[in-house]
Amino acid sequence: MSLRKQLANSFQEKYKSWDFWYSLLLFASLALIFWPFTAWLIGSAYEQGRILNAIIIQGVAIFILVYFNRLEVKDPLSLNPPARNTLTLAYLCLLAAFFLSRYTEPALIRNFALSLSSIVAYCSSIAAFTLFIFGSGMRRICYTACGTFITFITLSIFMGALDWPLRTFAGIWSGKILGFLGKSVELGIEGSAQIAPRLILLVDQKPFHVASECNGFGVILTSLLLGLMLALYRRINAAQLFINMLLALLIGFAFNILRITIIVLLAPHMMAHYDLMHEVVGVITFWACLLWVWILMGGPTRTVSD
Repeated sequence: MSLRKQLANSFQEKYKSWDFWYSLLLFASLALIFWPFTAWLIGSAYEQGRILNAIIIQGVAIFILVYFNRLEVKDPLSLNPPARNTLTLAYLCLLAAFFLSRYTEPALIRNFALSLSSIVAYCSSIAAFTLFIFGSGMRRICYTACGTFITFITLSIFMGALDWPLRTFAGIWSGKILGFLGKSVELGIEGSAQIAPRLILLVDQKPFHVASECNGFGVILTSLLLGLMLALYRRINAAQLFINMLLALLIGFAFNILRITIIVLLAPHMMAHYDLMHEVVGVITFWACLLWVWILMGGPTRTVSD
């Protein structure tokens, strides 16, 4: 029986039940509570392509995990035990956020704890609703996606603070590689009281602005999230999880530095098509990085059993 027919049959069986509508009321309440947060996330994704790309790739990775696994729809449209437990966690985190906002000091610790509890509540709400719709057979996928999305939102909040350190790191190591290849390289800051500081990589007396787009946050974040998703899905131990995260982080850094190096080397020969070359190199290195992470971290490439 197709998924659509299963859901339709289940709805016919349960729509007269008070428990069904009570469950929907609980989820509707959460949707209303979290609407401002959802609006912020949508706005951030719209304004910053790196965040949108990370969301899309997470969605594609989850689809692949579902596609290559034999998942059964078990008792859909019901508050099954996994859905109930996850929903309870969401409300408990909201309760914790309420008390943290009033009784926690200093403000820095309060804001961090409040943000984290709210993020966990938000992601748990989505996971609980998915489990409610499709049943407990989606438990493993939902918990994997929930853990990954919590990490994604948390890191996205700190993206602004990480921008300059990541750019500096990328500039330093790209300069080292270019210097090894025989190029004359200098890295410095350009700016004044009227102009915001810019990080400039001077290669053979040609300036290259190491802009925010060059910080590698997009590929680093996506590599990290993909590695985390596969680690959670495979249920590996804490030590292996740490190794996987470190390896995914290093791969993301390495591919960003590789991207910058290739662009700088090609630029003198392709100035007439610089923007196109910049985009093509970026796309190729981005997807090559993710493909490597997927294969190296044991992502499924054929149908497997749960």
